[in-house]
Amino acid sequence: MLEQLLAWATINGCRVGWGPLEPAVLACNDVLARRAAGEFNTDFYDQNLISFGAPEPNRGVGDRVLVVVMPRPAHSVVFDLGDYRRTAVLPPTYERYAPLFDEVALNLQANALPPGSRIEQVNAPLKALAARLGMVRYGCNNLVYDPDFGTSIQLFGYVTDAPLPVPNGWQPSEPELLDDCGSCSACRAACPTGAIGDDRVLLRGERCLTWLNENPGQWPTWLPSDAHHCLVGCLYCQAVCPSNPRLTVIDTGVVFNPEETTTILADRPDRSGPVWEAIRQKLDRIGRLNDEPILGRNLHALLASKPESLPRFLGRVIESS
Repeated sequence: MLEQLLAWATINGCRVGWGPLEPAVLACNDVLARRAAGEFNTDFYDQNLISFGAPEPNRGVGDRVLVVVMPRPAHSVVFDLGDYRRTAVLPPTYERYAPLFDEVALNLQANALPPGSRIEQVNAPLKALAARLGMVRYGCNNLVYDPDFGTSIQLFGYVTDAPLPVPNGWQPSEPELLDDCGSCSACRAACPTGAIGDDRVLLRGERCLTWLNENPGQWPTWLPSDAHHCLVGCLYCQAVCPSNPRLTVIDTGVVFNPEETTTILADRPDRSGPVWEAIRQKLDRIGRLNDEPILGRNLHALLASKPESLPRFLGRVIESS
């Protein structure tokens, strides 16, 4: 079975790691400890981390955790404004993020695990879990780095009853920082919101541009107007990191025509009618239906921040394909 799982990873261009449930429990406990120490903003914790409080994630499903590290490119969509077209970038993982969890699980069941094996998405913070399995290391930007793929990855975590072998005396790893981070502050200098501090690796999530542009509401008054450069998410710290390989951007083929773009920019509460149905179909193609409430606001900010489709520093690292 082990050979079959490793062969599956090779065929699919992924990396796999596994262990007992202990790393998942430790990952959840790490979150609880940081919460108790007051290191998380309350709103950020309540919206993103509160579910990771289970002392034994996915009890009864199995006694093994399985993590898949999959390389992911960035993706682009186009907004046609009539007189010109604006390309908008979605950072790695944003295109079809959620649907891929089920697809990878089904692929594992069909091609990598013994017949009848149970597998269920793990209820644990995946970055911390992958680090505890020794698969990734942290950067100062609080992102995790694969040794081959850098930060252009999506992590998939599961609990399974498949009999994955664990060596006698196996111990979970302690999270480690990239060697290069000790003498580098490129990500800290590039961050437009001050989310990356010099006193800790843990990101100040409530100040992160990614979190701000994923949640509806008015932009904070302290947010620089020229910080916006992606339709959702952020690429500043990843783009300038010398430990990252070049970022590939894949064209999704999704183009919002002038009528659709104008409707999005109008950002009216009433999102009924054939134009919005066409918009939703395109959002569904890229797995971003949940972005409907923030789409108009974010597009306005993107169009206002820069005349070009991406900041200049991204031009050095983006390889279109």
